[in-house]
Amino acid sequence: MVALPRRLSVTLDIEAPGTYEPERRYILDVVFGDWLGLDWRLHLRDGSDVRITLGGDRGRCVVLPDVLFGTPPTQWLTPSSLPAAPLAWCEVPAIGPSPLTSRQRLPVLYGTAAPLDALLVRRPDTIELSVDVFGSCFFMLSRYEELVVPTRDLYGRFAGSSSVANREGFLRLPIVDAYVEVLWVALKQLWPRLKRKPRHFDIALSHDVDRPLASLGRRIPALVRQLGADALVRRDPGLVVRRLRSWDGIRRGDYSLDPYNTFDFLMDVSEQHGIVSAFYFLATEDATALDGFYTLGHPWIESLLRRIHHRGHEIGLHASFHSYLDPQRTKEEFVRLRQAAEHQGAFQQDWGGRQHYLRWENPFTWANWDLAGLDYDSTLAYADQIGFRVGTCHEFSAFHLQERRPLRLRERPLQVMDGTLFEHMKLPPDTAFEAVIALAGECRRYGGTLSLLWHNSSLPTARQKRWYKTLVSTVSGHASSQSS
Repeated sequence: MVALPRRLSVTLDIEAPGTYEPERRYILDVVFGDWLGLDWRLHLRDGSDVRITLGGDRGRCVVLPDVLFGTPPTQWLTPSSLPAAPLAWCEVPAIGPSPLTSRQRLPVLYGTAAPLDALLVRRPDTIELSVDVFGSCFFMLSRYEELVVPTRDLYGRFAGSSSVANREGFLRLPIVDAYVEVLWVALKQLWPRLKRKPRHFDIALSHDVDRPLASLGRRIPALVRQLGADALVRRDPGLVVRRLRSWDGIRRGDYSLDPYNTFDFLMDVSEQHGIVSAFYFLATEDATALDGFYTLGHPWIESLLRRIHHRGHEIGLHASFHSYLDPQRTKEEFVRLRQAAEHQGAFQQDWGGRQHYLRWENPFTWANWDLAGLDYDSTLAYADQIGFRVGTCHEFSAFHLQERRPLRLRERPLQVMDGTLFEHMKLPPDTAFEAVIALAGECRRYGGTLSLLWHNSSLPTARQKRWYKTLVSTVSGHASSQSS
């Protein structure tokens, strides 16, 4: 009888130093368990590197430097533990089928003291990486630097201009996804029979409802200023006429002509491409200028909630301006939103949303959302720069850096906000269009999600609607071409 070859185990054995075990287990679970769909076991030992073997095949291994988790405890979350600038950039070797292209250069956030000429070097039974994949991924996903660098903008936000990614020129590259691909290539070269979880490019469209109606809560002086901007800045006399007619109609309870009433248009565009839009509502107790001039009890808002749910789209929380450091306020607003939505028949399995003004502080805002019972957050983009704030276009579980534990809350990264393109970066329409398409290409390359935030109030003119419709159609074509 011929003995059959023993089937290799599909459990990876990871040997690593015993430092920062909660952080280490978290990032291993995200990379191997959540993203690659592989079983793994952690074995703690003395040493200065990480070694990965496959159960039943102890003769071959992948070796990685262990840099961030080798930080002395007294230096953890201090400037001395940040990546040393300028970063070394290493070339990706010819590695066969991969989202990475041959001769592409990637920055090394944490790596060997003297980086090798390439990110990956093959030995007879060993593959050595020059990048600390796990420490670097943890640095980006946990937003480690935002607890170290104190600089904030006028609204208390960590700015993209202050980030390592912006200073070192890789903010528009999903560096975490690239590192995971380098690791996967190494694993696959040693154990070709390994299979990973499949991934597909997707598009997420969300809409923060800051101003549901242009005229809601506005007085005559504000109307005059709007009309002046329509005529002198936007140079759109049709919008002037429409705004005047809308103002007159609203006094009779007719909101159909309001320039910010673009909700049906947004849903129409999404439905044409099989996309479920998410509409995030402010849920404050009182109507204020800072938080939207509306409450969820307004009859028109109630009808809007019903219409969004009836058309199969999502309702979510747009947590108010002052809530990002206030767990009680966050919870109260979520309870208020959920009760208002369910009163209109909108029952959902998952609830998420985004902070107003993208105000987010590490780790408090994530902890607030987790404590309130929300399922996901989608705040993490920069207000001043488009790109990959967390280094990935894939959803992941959040981590509490101070309490050293993973949260139930999931983060759905955001890459582009309309106001970032046109107000902060001041890009002309053609340049903005190309910038979004380039980010869509990166998300498609790594089988991730392109996440766009477009306010209903950003589309008052026919020209702006055409631009948005063309953009969604173009990026959706990327999705269609991938699936065909």
